Amino acid sequence: MVLGWNLGHWSTFSWKGRQLLQFPDDVLRLGEALWRLRPDVIVETGVYDGGSTLFFAGWCRHVIPIERQFRPGVREAIFQGADILVTPIEADSSAPETASLAESLIRPGSRVCVFLDSDHSARHVRAELENLSPLVSPGCYVIVADSNLPELANAPKGERAWRSDHPGRAVDEFLAGHPEFLRERPTPLFSTEFDFTGLSYFPMTWLKRRER
Repeated sequence: MVLGWNLGHWSTFSWKGRQLLQFPDDVLRLGEALWRLRPDVIVETGVYDGGSTLFFAGWCRHVIPIERQFRPGVREAIFQGADILVTPIEADSSAPETASLAESLIRPGSRVCVFLDSDHSARHVRAELENLSPLVSPGCYVIVADSNLPELANAPKGERAWRSDHPGRAVDEFLAGHPEFLRERPTPLFSTEFDFTGLSYFPMTWLKRRER
């Protein structure tokens, strides 16, 4: 995992011609989980080249991608490649007003999932969780990407700060004050005698909102 990350294995994948910066095992797990959940809306933070937005567009009716500043051509590529409603928001994904805007775009009664993959500092992710988690429907997830940063801190391209400043820390702090969420990674439909949970960039940061 560390070697593949350091060599940029994750940057070689794409979806509908747009770069998709995810580990392939995670993409398959996400797709299967979303197929089972059947959300109406997916709110995504951190868009980059648009590949992840187009991927999410295959599993719901409406995607709300949030990016502080969209790169040139990304909006156009998303609109051209998506067959569903996509409503981009250019704003700080950790700001309360951004969450309010996203909420205003969601029809009452919609099933909503959230995927967080923007700034990976603990402070930013914690703010995203506080502001965007209320959008998540009972039985659905807020998924926090790249919580494996501490494992990569000592890699040549890693950063020492990741040992303590990372999305996983934000998740731990959030869960301590939010009993309506539990840490629950979807169980694979097909299992083996080996545990491959660790073969992921976010193995333990799937947060499921408890059913009412």
